[in-house]
Amino acid sequence: MKNLLNRKDKKQPKELPKRITNDTVAQHREKVLAAGRKHKYPIQYTKRRLVWITMLVSVVILIVFIALGWAQLYVWKDTSDIAYRITKILPLPVANIDGENAEYSDYLLYHRSSLAVLQSQGQADQKDKVKFYQNQSINKALEVAYAKKLARENNITVDDKKVQDLIKKQQESSKLSQSAYESVVKDNLHWSMDELKTAMKYTLLKQEVSFKIDKTANNLASDIKKRLQEGKSLKDIATEMGDKVQPVFDLSVSTDNSDGGLTKAAMSLTKGKISGPIKTLSGDGYYFVMLNNIEGNTVNSSYVKVPLTEFNNQFNYLKNNNKVKYFISIDK
Repeated sequence: MKNLLNRKDKKQPKELPKRITNDTVAQHREKVLAAGRKHKYPIQYTKRRLVWITMLVSVVILIVFIALGWAQLYVWKDTSDIAYRITKILPLPVANIDGENAEYSDYLLYHRSSLAVLQSQGQADQKDKVKFYQNQSINKALEVAYAKKLARENNITVDDKKVQDLIKKQQESSKLSQSAYESVVKDNLHWSMDELKTAMKYTLLKQEVSFKIDKTANNLASDIKKRLQEGKSLKDIATEMGDKVQPVFDLSVSTDNSDGGLTKAAMSLTKGKISGPIKTLSGDGYYFVMLNNIEGNTVNSSYVKVPLTEFNNQFNYLKNNNKVKYFISIDK
């Protein structure tokens, strides 16, 4: 009987002292920690699982988002404002020429403008015209990409001041106020001024590159200058050089004619004098200009133009020899 009572006493848990003293504080601390341990591991497990589930869901959402974005741009060829903003943030390619990516945002810069023009003319539903302008816009984006590559190789840069000066010259030649000029840009090109500055920067970059790499045109311009110094006339030079130059004689235009500065250059001369080589705002070659006469508001002049051909020759060679990769389908 005594043994049974002893066993019963052993099974009963040892009671903790009711009062916490320096001698019993360790026992009370152990009791509290033991009570918390039974909840610790299940909570840790739940948190870990929640983190993994969250990460998995995030990855799935990201993949879906990327897939939809890819389809939106490269399959459905979206040209919306959202698509344009995305491509301006992310440097996504629309094509590649000689190892240089043509940016999707540059393609949309030109194509959205073309579509807006078609829309204003009520021709947005004419698929043939849309395809034509789409191919033209991709071609422009490729030209920009190739110009960037050559500019980098030849240490050519175009700063914001040059762009601003070009815009100012165009505004002055159009005889419009700044606000009127901005309205014309918006109504005709459907560009903001920032977009116009981007397009102008690309135009200047291509011009700078074209003049730099075209050794043939540079040598022809030097040759013409030498022949003029020897006393030869523009007509004689045009005859001797044949199809290497583009002559125009007895051209009559108004004094305010907008031709990139050619008429202005002729008006600055005395009758019979020849000036050149001149680079006009069009940036398509070297001009040698002669003033024939000025009567009232009419200017009569002649010129011989040395066209720039090297950039286009290189560009067309790359296109015709499978050096261009397209990332969206186009109709050639």
